[in-house]
Amino acid sequence: MIAMMALTWAMAVGLWHAHAQQAPDPVDFRPFTDGRNWIVKEPLVYRVGISNDSVTVPRGFVTDLASIPPALQSLIQQNGPHLLPAVIHDYLYWKQTCTRAESDQLLLLAMIENKVPVRDRTAIYQTVKIAGSFAWNDNTRERAALRIRIIPEDRLGIRANTVWPEYQRQLVAEGVLDGPGTTISSGFCARGSMTTKRALETR
Repeated sequence: MIAMMALTWAMAVGLWHAHAQQAPDPVDFRPFTDGRNWIVKEPLVYRVGISNDSVTVPRGFVTDLASIPPALQSLIQQNGPHLLPAVIHDYLYWKQTCTRAESDQLLLLAMIENKVPVRDRTAIYQTVKIAGSFAWNDNTRERAALRIRIIPEDRLGIRANTVWPEYQRQLVAEGVLDGPGTTISSGFCARGSMTTKRALETR
């Protein structure tokens, strides 16, 4: 009887944990003309598991969505359940508040919560672990050069036939700085140093 009660309690806790985990809520994006880069039109929030640790990708952030390497494009589409986790990962790589390793692990957590198939999330995670240093280092250089990835509110009205590299250069030439970002807490970053189970199932 006690064993049965313990089993029932454990199952209930497990189910509660599973339901308590939240995938990122969908948001709208606006594409540049070439369709390679997109503007986040409303804040994108991701909270890890049952914790209160979260990150918000701000309105105006420019992302290339999910950059799937050519070798994986026959297996994984650019658009899919990994898309929102990829945008969150883009933002973490841009801000560089969390370490690169933490950012990659947080991508994995977000993919798990967004129900990305195991094969796809494993391939994506391994790819960023191996090749993510290129994007990370590019972002470090761009930040040092005061290039921007968060378009200020008064510059979001882009015209037809606008592509991001040209618009970014124009904004930099005009002395426009990155729009207001959002604070990324040390607690959120720390989730990227935990085991997957602990990150998702502890407060």
